[in-house]
Amino acid sequence: MFSRLLRTLGSKVDDSPKEDSATASPDDSFNHYTDTVDTIKQLKREQRHDEAESLLLWCIEQTEQEDAGNPAPWYYKHLAIVYRKENRYEDEVQVIKRYLNNASSPREDLQKRLHRAKELAENKESG
Repeated sequence: MFSRLLRTLGSKVDDSPKEDSATASPDDSFNHYTDTVDTIKQLKREQRHDEAESLLLWCIEQTEQEDAGNPAPWYYKHLAIVYRKENRYEDEVQVIKRYLNNASSPREDLQKRLHRAKELAENKESG
């Protein structure tokens, strides 16, 4: 899926074998989760939220495996943004909670975002 996605976006795909299959991305399209940032930004710009969600979830799994206690917050935040744009407030709450549960020093901006996402989720339920 990700190889096709990259071809669609005009990126080159490295089809060479990867040395560490534990860190290989789906379809081996990315060497490391940090290689996905530009693709994620483009998917979001194009409102291809399903594809952005899949890629962001893969990145979140990778950052949690690589650095337990200090996951990269960017991926959680951008998945939360995708969920908010889709009015998926409960999913937004869950992904932020996932970050807060895994981070030894959680970022304040994501704590604030969690509070707002909970408000939106409650309003959606009561409305």
